[in-house]
Order: sequence, then structure tokens, then C-alpha cells
Amino acid sequence: MPNLSRAAQQSIDNLLSLGKAVQSGSLLAESKEITPIQAKALKMIKVAVVRNEGEELSGREAIHVLYTRRPPFVAAFVYGFFEAISPMGPEFMSQAIGSTMALLKKAGTAKGEAASEEKVMEETISRTIGQVKSWKPSPTQKEVQEKQRGLLDEPVNGIGIPDHIRRALNKSARDLEKMTESMLKDIQKDSEPVNAVEMIVEGVPGEVIAGQWIPLPIAGVRINSARVRRIVVKLARRGVGCSKALVILNALNAASSKNA
Repeated sequence: MPNLSRAAQQSIDNLLSLGKAVQSGSLLAESKEITPIQAKALKMIKVAVVRNEGEELSGREAIHVLYTRRPPFVAAFVYGFFEAISPMGPEFMSQAIGSTMALLKKAGTAKGEAASEEKVMEETISRTIGQVKSWKPSPTQKEVQEKQRGLLDEPVNGIGIPDHIRRALNKSARDLEKMTESMLKDIQKDSEPVNAVEMIVEGVPGEVIAGQWIPLPIAGVRINSARVRRIVVKLARRGVGCSKALVILNALNAASSKNA
């Protein structure tokens, strides 16, 4: 088997970690409620996770509606899944969204078959790992990835990105997962409303929650690879986390490319 790219290996590591969390029950145990970050991310990629048709109105703008007796658990999995494959880029994500949602919709937990949910999640992860291993991006996607890798080494307006920021952006998938879990636990333990600070980056409105910038795209604001790269650089300069933003922005970029 040919050597895997760094993005592919990172995505596989992420997916394996997610699979272990599903199998061990830790993901379910930690999913007490849908967090603000998860809710905003699901809304941005037009996915609704509800208990029944009576709750579907809350996700009326959603393209994909998942019914389950355990919304926090399923929402945590969907969010974790797209975060796991985000290193693969928008082209891969655009092809993964539809098929992944189709698999999750057949879990049937709304009818009381709770065990089938974990089974379908494991099937989703296994199938996606196979897709990652065999994925061959188009030449144009390769060029985009090369530009993204080179971006961290090129000065912007004569100013290079400091080494400590470059190291933070290149953290391993496991370190990033631990940081994310810790942050989400802190949010869930806080009985007071989450404080959000509005921040517009490259024309895209958003909010800073728990040190992470969460984009809130509006009509007329196009999300593409070039804008995503500029956003990453500006957030890095300001010392604001962008890992959550990349999950949302890459998904939006993928959806936009698919509909173009």
C-alpha cells in the first residue's frame, strides 16, 4: 500500500480515536447535552439532530435530519466525525457528507433500537477509513493543499508566523482531541451562559467562545479556500483558536464547491 499523506494519516488517527470513544462508551457518557459549539457547527452544515418529528421545526433549514432518542450523543459523533476528516480538505468532505448522513439515518434509534446507533457509527468510521486510504484528490485540490502547507512558511505583509504559532497549528490529532474534550467539559460544567465576544474576520462574522472563533456566515459571504487560509493567518496573529472554525469553514467550502 502506498505511503499515506500526512492529512490522510491524521484523519485515520482521528477516526480511530473517535471509534474507540464510541466502543468504550466514553463518548456517550460525556455527551450530556448538545454544546453551543456543536449546535452552531451543525447549523452551519445544515444538519439537525432531533428526537422526533415534533422537534423538526427547530431544524427546518436543515438538509439532513437525524432522528434519535439520544441527540447529545449523535450530535457529538457528527461533530467529531467532521472534525476528524477535516484534514482531508473540502473536496473529500463534500463527498463524505451525503453518504455519511445516509448511513446515520438508518440507525433507527427512534424506534427503540439503541444498539444499532453504535453499530452504524462504527460502520461509518470503518467505511470512511477505507475511503481515506484510497482517496486521490484532483490536481487542483493538490495545488490548494500545497499552498495551504506553504502558507505557514511564507511571510504575510513582510511578517512571518512565529514558531510557537506554527507548532500550535501543527499539533497532533490526539493532542487536539484532548484539548477539545477539556474545553467542552469546562463549558458543560459552567452553570452560567457561555460568554461570547463578536469578531469579524475577513468579512465573516463570528463569535469567540472559550478561546475558539466560531464563524456565523451570512448570505452573500462566499467561503472558499483562499478566504479560509486568510482567516487562519489572522486568527493565529490574534492568538485565537481556529480548529473549530476550520471544521465549519471546510464543510461550507465543500458544500459550496459541490453546488457550484
